Amino acid sequence: MKKITLLCAMFGLMAMNAQVTNEGTPKSWDIPNRSATSPVVMEAIDFEVIYAEDAINDARKDAPWRFGIEHGVDLGVDNSGVWDILPNGDRVWRLNIVSEGAKTINFVFDQYKLPAGASVYLYSDDRSSLLGAYTSSFNNEDEMLGTWMIDGDNIWIEYHEPKAVRGAGKLNVSKVVHGYRSVTETDLLAKGLNDSGNCNHDVDCPVGADWDPIKEDLKRSVALFILGGGLCSGTLINNVNNDREPYFLSANHCDVGSPSTWSFRFNWRSPSPVCATTAGSTSSAFNSTSGATRLATNSESDVMLVRINGSLPSAWNLVWAGWNRSTTAIPDFTIGIHHPSGDIMKVCRDDDPPFKSTFPFNGNPTTEMWVINGLGTDGGGGNGWDIGVTEGGSSGSALFDQNGLIVGQLAGGFAACTGTNDNNGADIYGRFDKSWDFGASSSNSLQPWLDPDGTAGDTLEILSITDFQFETNLSIFPNPASTILNVVNFGGTDLDFEVYSIMGQLIKRGTFNAVNNELNVSSYSEGIYFIKIIDNQNNASITKKIIVRH
Repeated sequence: MKKITLLCAMFGLMAMNAQVTNEGTPKSWDIPNRSATSPVVMEAIDFEVIYAEDAINDARKDAPWRFGIEHGVDLGVDNSGVWDILPNGDRVWRLNIVSEGAKTINFVFDQYKLPAGASVYLYSDDRSSLLGAYTSSFNNEDEMLGTWMIDGDNIWIEYHEPKAVRGAGKLNVSKVVHGYRSVTETDLLAKGLNDSGNCNHDVDCPVGADWDPIKEDLKRSVALFILGGGLCSGTLINNVNNDREPYFLSANHCDVGSPSTWSFRFNWRSPSPVCATTAGSTSSAFNSTSGATRLATNSESDVMLVRINGSLPSAWNLVWAGWNRSTTAIPDFTIGIHHPSGDIMKVCRDDDPPFKSTFPFNGNPTTEMWVINGLGTDGGGGNGWDIGVTEGGSSGSALFDQNGLIVGQLAGGFAACTGTNDNNGADIYGRFDKSWDFGASSSNSLQPWLDPDGTAGDTLEILSITDFQFETNLSIFPNPASTILNVVNFGGTDLDFEVYSIMGQLIKRGTFNAVNNELNVSSYSEGIYFIKIIDNQNNASITKKIIVRH
């Protein structure tokens, strides 16, 4: 595995991390005489219809698993809620939303642009559940944002705006998602209706001595992500530069709405693994971030690649999975790591080699897919998964070979639980080699993003956070920047750099000398960019997000 020896460490103004820290509390909690306001109540939902639809759709894996119902609204700082002015001149806006009977509520903002120092919190009316702060680090070019779920049916949105930037913020809710099937610890312990089936194995259950060490790494590459009222699974994926570029692989059928409104949850694993029993898994802490940019999609192999906009801090200890794009190799056996039915992370294993099959799929007359042996290699009876199973919500999760390399992503299938056993149904995965090169178009192929110069060969190894040896030899500030971005290079050697837009367009290329350098960003449009810094002497590179704000 290639080792990366170049460090980016900040001093001065540190890069802003687009992550929900769950630190601090809303300003209004310290206001003794808050302005009164009436709640905005969502319309009642006909759950007889919803449950009838779920009874059919839950058996499918070619659509996101639905956990919530979207209410279209138009609620923002200019037309709803109430403002309070603080003694120091800051102001606080609050909006109360009630959707009776909801287990959770999450929101989609069609306007989200916060000035520096402003913040947004979400919290339940009894203050038992709190999410935030969302800050200006979540600003995107399209000025949209999706939040994670907050427990309860009576929720407040609170926006704090400092006096110095009064009136500069934009905030408007376009969707309120009534979560009727939640992914909370209470539901996990209850093991009630709509949880994942009892034949599932938590990811820390053993899958065999030949793969357990690999699993310890790869479980840190997997995330659950929500898109409006649905959810899917996906995987961080490595590229030829081994630079922790936040590429995330999932399924094309999970491409719903604007990726900038999606929210991602990493490292959600049970500390007390349950392995195909009726006992309930226990929950754990997790890491979440929001926003992504669509890079490549293709319905024929049901593949989607996005770049996560929010930061993925080193403290999360994440891993970028490797891949195998060989057109001839057949895995000895396969493994899946995923979040079935939005549940805590699970694992499954099939000891038989998958087989290739061609059939109509996603409106395409002929597609070539991997099939897990629910049908057997000759089309006869198979035995399905040998450990665990997949369900709705597992959609988009990676299929790993015996070496821990991605060979596909879940597109559909019929596997499910029958009590604590699986039903021996087949699962279908889009093939990684088929997703690799559709004419090398960057909009529908993986190759232009993961290996643009074709230097990797058929395989690329896993990249762990521990592959980076951190030293204090480079500093980038301020970030956000309005005119000049300072780059201080203590490494003693020249470093090449490339600046890319959030859509992957090369903006500028050049060299940073030792020690002090300036990058003029005054002509750049406001938004998120990526600066890739290359140490050619050590064959190392690293990519950092920079924010331009005028």
